[in-house]
Amino acid sequence: MGVYKEFGEKKGNMSVHEQWLQKLKLFPGNLQLPPPTLIELGLEYIEIVEGQKMVATVPFQKKFTNPLGLYQGGILSACVDEVFGPLSYLSAKGPCVTLSMNMTFLGSFKEEMGQCVIEAVVLKQTKNFIFLRGEVRTKEGELIAHSESHVKIL
Repeated sequence: MGVYKEFGEKKGNMSVHEQWLQKLKLFPGNLQLPPPTLIELGLEYIEIVEGQKMVATVPFQKKFTNPLGLYQGGILSACVDEVFGPLSYLSAKGPCVTLSMNMTFLGSFKEEMGQCVIEAVVLKQTKNFIFLRGEVRTKEGELIAHSESHVKIL
């Protein structure tokens, strides 16, 4: 089991984010790395514990706001999925598909927050399925959303 990260610190010459992209290149298949959604959303992975947990930061981007100027909930859900995806891939050591994902919002991601932090953990893994939980928090630790996802290992 690999552990990368020291929040924002580099390990050798590579950040945690660069390390996970490098690791994924070792898996078989025709993976597009980094995925276009990752680039567009601006996520940066800051902690990875293979098979257990991934943490990423998400910058506030005005282009993803609703008419109230708040980060649009569907886009924030996509950010959470952008953490669930590689966590399940690393856990299964191969591709997975999402069977369900539920998102509950307790607050809003506002411009003055600058960024938020998404932490996803594996609750349970069986031969065929992975059960995940994610939390979206402000930099100060306030919970603004949480999510659960069930994925099928291919």
